Amino acid sequence: MQKNWLFRNTASQKGRVIAMTPQNSEFKFLSCGRIILDKEVPKASGVNEGAETTLLCLHGSGSVNVGGNSYTLSRFDGVYISRGATFEVATEDSVDIVEASCPTGKIHPTQFVNFQKDVESSDSLTLHVGAEPYYRDIHKVIAENVEGSRILMGVTMSKSGNWTSWPPHEHASSREELYLFFDIPKPGFGTQFIYTNLENPEFVMPVYEDDAVTIVKGYHPNVASPGYPINFCWALCSLEDDTWRTLGGVNVQPGFEAMPTGLR
Repeated sequence: MQKNWLFRNTASQKGRVIAMTPQNSEFKFLSCGRIILDKEVPKASGVNEGAETTLLCLHGSGSVNVGGNSYTLSRFDGVYISRGATFEVATEDSVDIVEASCPTGKIHPTQFVNFQKDVESSDSLTLHVGAEPYYRDIHKVIAENVEGSRILMGVTMSKSGNWTSWPPHEHASSREELYLFFDIPKPGFGTQFIYTNLENPEFVMPVYEDDAVTIVKGYHPNVASPGYPINFCWALCSLEDDTWRTLGGVNVQPGFEAMPTGLR
């Protein structure tokens, strides 16, 4: 069966929708989706049996209840949910959350990350990387700051017209990755590349706000259209428990090694 690299408009439905799974994508382990709630659909619940789960708030505000503990989320806050734990998300207004999960044999505690307090002011979790025309801010929301097994999660924000994920790098031997694009005002778009050999790329396509791309191999830079940014939430999944819970360890495309990746 042909499996997808690109998933268009992942925000088309309200509620909890897991759009990308190993059954319909190139992923072997990672499952991802959106939880989009408002006054019409104010609650959603979920459980990922045998898997750890991460949530990252893209827009709005809401609450996440896990095991009787409630966490209030706003923009870019995150929650790591222990393996197999049931959770409920609710809002009194509107909230848009990216969900990622993957199987693990390990159990780690549920943890909450406040973006403004814990991430935005941290020199190790907020990275200012590159220079024109490949400058971006990388915010590591769920990473080495959180006890976990396999998933990392955060956001990358570019300047208008800039490249990100530059220099081109890959990590096929250790991790698979999701890019879910947000805050790209229409008619702006980006162009996503995925290739092991640039002369015969596996994937080159325009991407728009709310599109998602699955990355399991190959170099994967992208570029914003002039006058618009390219911003994305990323979820990295290690191929093994308790390994590569950091952004480092990437392979830079030969010829570009002198450029800083910011993936330390």
